[in-house]
Amino acid sequence: MTPPPPRLENRLPPEDLLERDEHPLRELAWLLAASLFALAVLVLAAGLAARWLAPHLPFQQEVALAERLLDEPVPTDPQARARHEALQALADRVAARMALPAGMQVRVTDDPSNLVNAYATLGGRIRIFHGLLRKLESEEALAALLAHEIAHVKHRHVASSLGHGLAVALVLSVVAPEGAAQAAQGLLGGAAQLALLGYSRENERLADDEALAASLALYGHAGGVVQLFQVLPQADAPAGTAWLRSHPDTAERLARVQAAAAARAASAPAALTPLAHALRQLPPER
Repeated sequence: MTPPPPRLENRLPPEDLLERDEHPLRELAWLLAASLFALAVLVLAAGLAARWLAPHLPFQQEVALAERLLDEPVPTDPQARARHEALQALADRVAARMALPAGMQVRVTDDPSNLVNAYATLGGRIRIFHGLLRKLESEEALAALLAHEIAHVKHRHVASSLGHGLAVALVLSVVAPEGAAQAAQGLLGGAAQLALLGYSRENERLADDEALAASLALYGHAGGVVQLFQVLPQADAPAGTAWLRSHPDTAERLARVQAAAAARAASAPAALTPLAHALRQLPPER
């Protein structure tokens, strides 16, 4: 005997559906809230872990990344090549007085931009803008600037900042998988951009201390450090000055360095060493 076909009927939802504790919209809201909270905790944990881990990774990993993403061919123009060689030669002299870890080297390049700034990035790469180079009047001031940036490399400040950003990008890619690669590449490329390289006051003070120590070791006085801070933008400079966006107040740092130099009886000489000819031959301002 063939069983009767099933009866299909449209049933109305229970009248007390909206009054029940297990309301589906309420449960969905709780689920979304819990998911967002878990994501926030994961982002925080990943960021903190990366900030701790990044400085402990082999420096050669940074160098390999810089070679792939940041390095440019050596300039062929005679003036540009001479400028490049002069910058690198002075950076090597400064670095030799800073007790860098074994295998750590710096590579210095210049940028024709009029920005009054300089920065260190991945793999010991340091970039100096012509806007700042034009303001420097002595070898000692340039050496102090290089020592400051080399200190950021030495203490892996760049790796710490970038490691945090990459970790956050990777976690956020969970909610936007199609943008994961673009997010990571954007942060890596942004490592070369000054706007992403602001450091804490503690890191800047450490770099200032290293610059003073290197200047004293190399020249026996702090005249270059003082001159450097005297030409940097002050707190009343026009809004948006790149240096002020990424560094603490210049006047405060100058006073601190002068006090430290005085404590070491490191008076400035009557005259400082002029910049090398190759470093004074800059192309016209853009």
